Amino acid sequence: MKFGHAFQEALQAETYPQHWVDKAIPYRQLKKILGKVREELIRNGYDPDTLHRLLADHNAKYSLELGESHLLRPRLVVRPLSALPESWKGPETAAAVEEDDVSPKPVGTPVEASPPAKPETETVGTEAGGEGESSSSEDQQKHPWVKIPLDSDARFFNILQTDVGELDTLQSEERRALIDGISALGTEISEVARPRKGFIKVSKSDLYRWREIFELYLAAQVFFSTTETSGGVRSSERARKQLVWFQDEVSKRQLLSKFKLEASSNAYTRFLALNATLLQNVQFQELNQTAVVKIIKKFDKQTSLGAKTVFPKALHSASYIAESIAKDICAQLSNDVLAIVPQVADYTCTICLSICWLPIRLDCTHLFCIRCMIKMQNRNKKLCPLCRANTVLSATEFNIDVKLMGYLERWFPKETKEKQAYNELERRKELFGDAIGDETPGPPCVVM
Repeated sequence: MKFGHAFQEALQAETYPQHWVDKAIPYRQLKKILGKVREELIRNGYDPDTLHRLLADHNAKYSLELGESHLLRPRLVVRPLSALPESWKGPETAAAVEEDDVSPKPVGTPVEASPPAKPETETVGTEAGGEGESSSSEDQQKHPWVKIPLDSDARFFNILQTDVGELDTLQSEERRALIDGISALGTEISEVARPRKGFIKVSKSDLYRWREIFELYLAAQVFFSTTETSGGVRSSERARKQLVWFQDEVSKRQLLSKFKLEASSNAYTRFLALNATLLQNVQFQELNQTAVVKIIKKFDKQTSLGAKTVFPKALHSASYIAESIAKDICAQLSNDVLAIVPQVADYTCTICLSICWLPIRLDCTHLFCIRCMIKMQNRNKKLCPLCRANTVLSATEFNIDVKLMGYLERWFPKETKEKQAYNELERRKELFGDAIGDETPGPPCVVM
């Protein structure tokens, strides 16, 4: 199936909003204009094989430049004595004339069949010839270059540039809408996932359900991967699979049925909808990015002008690239939503791999739980396990991070309670031996 047909099918199959489809790359229109670009070059005596040879030998240079109206203007210059058709060579080519701007024709203006336009000549130094040119700088100044008129070429890139610009605008609008949605969702989740107020006045909270949901979401790495083998931005297809995996895991663990608050169910629905919208944005931008790559590749195949190299540099815009919106929105999602519910992994002692309770902050700023710190001091360990600073033996009860301790007790009540019980058991073992840890009840104490 040809890409043009597949492109249109994809635009319709994914049920994109109509105003998105209206701003998609006009691949078929560009393909038609591309035929006129080829005809214009051949009519002027420059078929693809000739242009390929001239560019390879540095006897021609093709570039895209921004004009005063900020539209891309293609520019093709050739060295006259080696590249001009025989009918153009004559005494008049040796005289340099003042260059006139070649304005692109309006979109839709047909290219009339006419004799080759007489090229303009201009004196160009080493910059026009490019680096690595075989001729010397003196030869370049001696022979003027000839500028070839490119009306259809100008139309092609003006349309492509305009549509890429519209995609930029569309993505900016979608980015703002997604950021607004993230902000509202963050406020909503902060209400249902807040810690309980206290033991006397206990309020309902879905803190632990949301913590598990976000833990699964982070593990899914829907739009980005941090693994060494496949790190970086996910493709839209891979992101879709990871999002499905996340939903399946939430369903398997029956987390939705465990919600205590109805508002949590509504917030989860909006969380999924936000991810689905972001995925649809990535798919749409990815599809248009492929269309740009395909039409530029076809342009080069039919003209040999090498637009694949010059177009991205001249455009100075990567906003329509799919990874741009994924990076921005995921960063916002992490800051405004995921960060609302802190994860245990962020406050884990690197020695015992459990929550850092009571938290001892060494003079080198690294954190460890109090039991691990006591054990290191009992073994006369002087150096911090993380940075090797000589800070362990100097730690005292004044190194307890009281503020962090209150934070952990508030946000991780189950974990801190379990760690307190474990620390107490460890302390009793140190005082009375390992037998104290036997949970099997012994015979009752009898006073003789």
